[in-house]
Amino acid sequence: HKTMMVWVYDKRPANGAAFVYFGNEPVDLQSPEAKLVIPYVRAVLDALGLKNGPSHGEVMMTPNGPCLVEMNCRAHGGDGNWRPLCRSLTGGYSQVEATVDAYLDKKAFSVLPDRPPSPYKASGQEALLVSFSRGKVKSTPGFDEIMKMQSFVSFETGVKKGSMVEYTVDLYSCVGSVILLHKDADVLEKDMKRIRELEKENGLFEYDYDVDTKMRSASMSNLLNVFGGLLG
Repeated sequence: HKTMMVWVYDKRPANGAAFVYFGNEPVDLQSPEAKLVIPYVRAVLDALGLKNGPSHGEVMMTPNGPCLVEMNCRAHGGDGNWRPLCRSLTGGYSQVEATVDAYLDKKAFSVLPDRPPSPYKASGQEALLVSFSRGKVKSTPGFDEIMKMQSFVSFETGVKKGSMVEYTVDLYSCVGSVILLHKDADVLEKDMKRIRELEKENGLFEYDYDVDTKMRSASMSNLLNVFGGLLG
């Protein structure tokens, strides 16, 4: 098995829902959590007899250690929007390239590292945009600002002029996915802070009529999203 990346979900209470996705953050491979989760996930793959191809695992960290939430014989989701981020973090590869090599180029797969570098070669993460308001969208000034940020890489959203936006209460009601990446961690932190300000200020959208808003306090959860586990 080879580990391609370890992530932690940023999930918090919002809009009356207990677990709203705010993003995915890479986990350093030298962290205590990664050191526990990687061998645990590989043991799960062995127990299930998964030997070839990509895998996606989700693990909850508990006082008693890792607890399995999901193990699936598929790649990490999100339409692969994380691929440029992973390639920059690792220095040139992601789960996509590794999967192709595992099937078609054993030599190339054999030289891939057992796990990503520590520290990573850049700073980056995925931000999932949370709406604390609802209404018919007139314009998207917050989107325009995000796409001009120093760390901006890519943006996916289904929201446009004329769309009806609802409160974000789950993954399906999030209003966009932003990939951020920069060699300077301070730049990434500054841009992430501004994104969260735009959400709280209801600055992502202008609406055609008076906006209905909700704001609730938020806290982090510890659900680790691990994927990798490839065996040539």
